[in-house]
Amino acid sequence: CYVYRHFGISLPRSAKEQGYKNYGTKLTRSQLKPGDLVFFDTIKDSDSSDHAGIYIGDGKFIHCSSSKSLGKKVCISSLDSGFYKKVFSWGRRVLK
Repeated sequence: CYVYRHFGISLPRSAKEQGYKNYGTKLTRSQLKPGDLVFFDTIKDSDSSDHAGIYIGDGKFIHCSSSKSLGKKVCISSLDSGFYKKVFSWGRRVLK
C-alpha cells in the first residue's frame, strides 16, 4: 500500500482484499511485469491470498516478511524459491 500510495494509487490494506477485488487485471506468473502485485496462499487453507508483494523483475519480488528466520522486515525473494514457487496464486496489474 505504501509504495502504490506514493504514486497516488490507493489499495485496500489486506492482501485478501487486494487479491480478490477488481484492482487491475489478474495475471499468471508468465505475464508479470515489474510493478505488478503478486499474491500467495501461504497458509494453504483455501484459494486465498494471504500474502502480497510487488514484482520487480527477473523472477524476484519485494515484500514484508513475517518469517521468524528472516525477521519481520522488507526483503527481496525469488518466485522460484521452493516455498514461494509452491504458494504463488496470481498477480494483478494495477499500473498502466
